[in-house]
Amino acid sequence: MDNTDRLTSAAAEESHQERMLPQKQAQGAAAPAEPGRFVAYAVVSIVLATVSWIIANWNGYVAAVVSALSVVAGFMALRSRRHSVRNTAITAIVAAGVLLVVLVAFIIVIRMGLHSI
Repeated sequence: MDNTDRLTSAAAEESHQERMLPQKQAQGAAAPAEPGRFVAYAVVSIVLATVSWIIANWNGYVAAVVSALSVVAGFMALRSRRHSVRNTAITAIVAAGVLLVVLVAFIIVIRMGLHSI
């Protein structure tokens, strides 16, 4: 192997490494930090869902409003990249949604029942 072959293979290897550099940077680059607001939305959503279930013992209208707020906060938290945050948001959405559907159905049935008499 003479000197020109070594230079050619070294130049080819260097050229290959330069072409692969952007791919390696893209693969090895750390993702930017996720904003903490998604975690806050998920926590607020689960707290509001719990509070709405507690409030439902005394006032169904207020519980329905708090439950709707919990669903909205849960949907805002779903944009998170972290699975734990999304799972928490989904749990809060389901818990608040079930309460909301039951309360609204009960209020509608009671109103229709009382007005039909």
